[in-house]
Amino acid sequence: MSAALSTAAGESAPVISSNATSALAGWDTYLRVLLRRFRFQISAWLVPLWLLVGVTAPSYESVYPSLETRTVLIEQMRKSPGTRLLYGYVPVPGRLGQLLQWETGTFLLVCTALMAIMLTCRMLRGDEDEGLIEVLRSTGAGRAVPHAVPVMVVWTAVGGLSAGVGGILTWQTRSIEELTISGAWALAGTICVTGWAFSAIAAVACQLGRQVG
Repeated sequence: MSAALSTAAGESAPVISSNATSALAGWDTYLRVLLRRFRFQISAWLVPLWLLVGVTAPSYESVYPSLETRTVLIEQMRKSPGTRLLYGYVPVPGRLGQLLQWETGTFLLVCTALMAIMLTCRMLRGDEDEGLIEVLRSTGAGRAVPHAVPVMVVWTAVGGLSAGVGGILTWQTRSIEELTISGAWALAGTICVTGWAFSAIAAVACQLGRQVG
């Protein structure tokens, strides 16, 4: 793994020993290459979603500091057909944690699914369409590496997103009494499972299509 091979994308991929016969030979090297190539794209997804989580609960608390101030709001939202169609019924009694997972949680799940689909298709089928998979295989990488490692990268990004959400909400429980640690990590776990599921579906779907887009 000492020499370097210039790829069509302008990146350099270390050459893997030609006598490696394992299906996952060189996966760790390719993992580092993908993380380097897509670090900005991954950050562009994670940072705004973390900021969204970080500002939402304090904003709710500043506008509706108590359950009493939210009574009319909760009743109106539960009666609105449009709101129920988009988000479902607002949980009662309407604590900040319930509002957070009801509204912001919906955005997080949708964005996580989109992130997982787009990154998976770009890393998997995008590189295949550009001929980079042949370059990778020519370095001695195992036959499973071009398919397994991109999914691994996306799953790592989703895991990082969910860990950040859980950590932010756990930290906010110190100042916001209506947030709970168990609720924070329940939302984080839901995000993680959702992202992993959509990434797996995208990995299968993008291989069935003729091109990435």
